[in-house]
Amino acid sequence: MKHLFFGFIASCAALAFSAPAVAEITVDNADALEKAVRKARKGETIVIASGRYDLTDLKIPRDMTFEGQGDVIFYTTRPTEKGILNPLWDASLRVENIRFEGARAPDFNGAGIRHDGMNLTVVNCIFDSNEDGILATGQDEGVVTITGSAFINNGYGDGYSHGIYMASGHTLTVTASRFTGTRIGHHVKSLAAVTKITGSSFDDADGKTSYSIDASRGGAVTITGNSFIHAADGDNSTLINYDQTRGGDADALVITGNKILNRNQNGRLLRNGTELTPVIDGNEITNEAGGRLVLN
Repeated sequence: MKHLFFGFIASCAALAFSAPAVAEITVDNADALEKAVRKARKGETIVIASGRYDLTDLKIPRDMTFEGQGDVIFYTTRPTEKGILNPLWDASLRVENIRFEGARAPDFNGAGIRHDGMNLTVVNCIFDSNEDGILATGQDEGVVTITGSAFINNGYGDGYSHGIYMASGHTLTVTASRFTGTRIGHHVKSLAAVTKITGSSFDDADGKTSYSIDASRGGAVTITGNSFIHAADGDNSTLINYDQTRGGDADALVITGNKILNRNQNGRLLRNGTELTPVIDGNEITNEAGGRLVLN
């Protein structure tokens, strides 16, 4: 019996020793990062040391995590085809503590992250002065989750690029994030089946932002507990747009518990281009500087 017991322990130890561990790779320059991405196994974490990384269309071929330590800035000195980072089909990416800035492309849709993959998770990141902060064109069942992040001065200025543009995918969730000065485009444009935006702030600033939130494929949309500053000279006098110009189903629209500071004399909370009756409740509106905005 004793031999059997020790044999069992030895077998367990051998299994534990032989089990493949998910490694961490640490890099401190752009070349090393590109090599690490090519070599990384599925699910590995790449730890990125403080510094500036000149990257253009870095393709992410499989699931991985980028974890910035200190002040990590991803930028590009060249025109991108898609963006600074580009997760590919079936790849899921998690990024933490990274700043993305200056993405430009010939089609005016250069993105901090151009997501062509499955799931994207963004935590504590900053997207500053890109044509699109995040442009998601990936798989229909994909989920994009944004937490504690900032989108500042994004947008080319032609109305076709945005802070976040969820062009395809199932669910977009934005929590505790900040949008400031999006240029002509929308702070958030979502064509997802489900869009949830909570605890975040939207400030048109000097960007002449269009809609704060545009859901032009309908879906189930929840906008709760956010704050909005609606500029006097914005590109659009309406804060939220909900319609089916891009198809989809008008499933649900909930706008509750938001605080709105309106400076636009023609301000409107909602443009609803569907027959759906939205739930609008508990929103607080302050009109100043000649602003006139009512709930309906």
